Amino acid sequence: MIKVVSKIMINSSAKQVWNVISEIQRDPYFWKGMSRVRTTSKNGNALTRQVTLANSEKCLQKVILFPIEGIHIRWTRGMITGTKDIMITQIGTQTLLEVEMNYELHGIAQVRSRSISEELRDEAELAVHLVKEEIEKTQAFPTESRKQWADMIHE
Repeated sequence: MIKVVSKIMINSSAKQVWNVISEIQRDPYFWKGMSRVRTTSKNGNALTRQVTLANSEKCLQKVILFPIEGIHIRWTRGMITGTKDIMITQIGTQTLLEVEMNYELHGIAQVRSRSISEELRDEAELAVHLVKEEIEKTQAFPTESRKQWADMIHE
């Protein structure tokens, strides 16, 4: 069993964090171990999808979206089985983004379990940093109209 936990504080509201992470079709951008996702069925906040990993291995996931709280992902078939929980907690004006993965590896992946474990830790760290970067770079900075120095002379 591989367990990975990654956390980061984001200078934003939980709603803004949710708006980014809930666009799950963009997961390959944040999770570098995925190359493609394809939703196969959807029922309300629950969906099933096929995930193509970077090594071309195909896996199945069941995903449940909990608006503004997080996402629960169960890997059901493929070289990875287990869960990934992405949780959002508003703390004052900031939001704590946590990722917890509990995976079992199957097939040839078991042979490389130590290196895959390290890759998963790196992937989780990169993912939370990419989410933070995505959110904080898009926040509007307050601006005020500026005057030219020549305009101030005439006042």
